[in-house]
Amino acid sequence: MRNSEKNKMARFCDFNVPYSENTENLRQIVEMAIKLGYESVALNCTVTPGTTKGQAVVPPPPKPVELSEATLAPFMVQGKAFQQLTRLTAIIETHEQKYKVNPNNSTITAYDILAVQPLNLKMFEAACKELEVDIISLDMTQKLPFFLRLTPIKRAIARGVHFEIVYAPAIRDSTLRRYVISNATDLMTFCKGKNIVLSSQAEKAIELRGPHDVANLGVLFGMNQAQAKDAVSINCRSALLHAETRGSAVGVISIERIMKQTPGVISVERIPSASTDKRALEKDSGEGQDREDPPGKKPKLVAKKKIK
Repeated sequence: MRNSEKNKMARFCDFNVPYSENTENLRQIVEMAIKLGYESVALNCTVTPGTTKGQAVVPPPPKPVELSEATLAPFMVQGKAFQQLTRLTAIIETHEQKYKVNPNNSTITAYDILAVQPLNLKMFEAACKELEVDIISLDMTQKLPFFLRLTPIKRAIARGVHFEIVYAPAIRDSTLRRYVISNATDLMTFCKGKNIVLSSQAEKAIELRGPHDVANLGVLFGMNQAQAKDAVSINCRSALLHAETRGSAVGVISIERIMKQTPGVISVERIPSASTDKRALEKDSGEGQDREDPPGKKPKLVAKKKIK
């Protein structure tokens, strides 16, 4: 696909518009997003899962912002629809809070996108390796309380989980700007620009920036032009697709390699599917180096059939 065709298909998204009870301020932010060229926004509710059993800590998804026909006129002319999504971001610090981020919870599944913000290394690794979430968000307005590691980040990317970088705090304060740039650059060192979502987290309409300006910020964080453009368009759609398929049944393809070794005998080796081939993932991430098969070892034959 040519770049010009790809650009025409780009649907710009902002998946972090903080939800507030101030409906007028929220409406101004959404209207500004439309004027700047965004076609999809996510109203974000941030909560800290409680530890008390049965405690109702997750609010129901917020209702869409009411917009006038004049505001939506550009979409109506083009035959498009402005998309308002809902997002839940759970701040997790303990294992008890981690277990409450359950995608089978009816209130949680009512949200379009599920994100977590881990506060320590254990929760960060859990979010990367096992939690059924779509986005991992880090508080980049301060020095991270733990060092990022390559292995869990690779695991998250392999699972289709995305990492979020927010830019609005960098507009509010010069000190926050230094932290955001520093933390985003560190994240880029491990992600190499893959599975990154750039969002605003704007508390006021004036803090929003256009998609192309946000892409330029992505270049400042260490992405190339294509990666920065994808971070406000294609990657957002990938995160939404991950959310739509999360928890659903996944088809597994089993591959059998047929090897002719002796006349009249066919040996069949069953190859694990990509979702269960842990050894390949460990080899890619640097783990399990001391458990590699000895050179020249033949693959285990699990079935033999005599040809008559």
